[in-house]
Amino acid sequence: MKKIDKTISVIDVGSNSVRLMAVKGGEKLKFLITTRLAEGKVGNRLANISIERTVNAVAVLFDKAIKLGSDKIYVFATAAVRSSENGCEVATLIKDKTGLVVDVISGEQEAELALLGALQGNDGGVIDIGGASTEVAVSLSGERSHKKSYSIGAVSYKELEDKTCLSSIFSNVNDEFDCKFFGVGGTITTLCAIDLGLTEYCPEKLNGHYLSKERVEELKRLLCSLTPEEIKEKFPIATKRADVIGGGANILLSVMSAYNINGIYGSDSDNLEGYLESVKRYEETQN
Repeated sequence: MKKIDKTISVIDVGSNSVRLMAVKGGEKLKFLITTRLAEGKVGNRLANISIERTVNAVAVLFDKAIKLGSDKIYVFATAAVRSSENGCEVATLIKDKTGLVVDVISGEQEAELALLGALQGNDGGVIDIGGASTEVAVSLSGERSHKKSYSIGAVSYKELEDKTCLSSIFSNVNDEFDCKFFGVGGTITTLCAIDLGLTEYCPEKLNGHYLSKERVEELKRLLCSLTPEEIKEKFPIATKRADVIGGGANILLSVMSAYNINGIYGSDSDNLEGYLESVKRYEETQN
């Protein structure tokens, strides 16, 4: 009897966007809706309009997953949900709309997922710049030797009045690792795309693209000298991130300086792939 491949989907409720990855056999499809969940916070509370945009986006991508024939659909949420006073409202509204139970993951779990997704079992390091947090993780000789989450991301940095905070956030880093580092998340893949001169997103070209620390600094200076409108005109690939990409580049440069990282390689595989891998490993232990 011919084996029927099942479609499994994972939805990531991020601080900048909601993403869907649907996998059937060896084929992988990804979809993204920018919602800026971390934008417009009042104190430590998410704005109602940001919550509404995000929940509606999850519902749209849930329907997409169903139409793609998904047998299982998982959803997890990251920094904006876990660190906000009213983050539980997001999870409740998503369950009301879709029936899905949101897995709100910790910063360390987020770092672990980035490792699983980008390294696929190999040694190395990962930098993951999200909308409201940044993770740095390292795996050496099969052991997780470092997992750290910092409460700053491209969207939350944009919302700050004091932009000098990065030096203090990364001031206590005393670690240095002699390994190959990969960069995941929209900030880094967009920087790779800009460096490559792409006008459309192309994972095949982004994967493995090298950005030296010097090149990141050049891109940061350029992007921070332009208005969002100028960025949109000059770099079409950065349209949805035009107002946060300069800050994201600044965060990346700060991380590379703090950890003494000379360069990174872009990776389209990230915590979506990592979450799916973690689910598979868990289910294997239950059988």
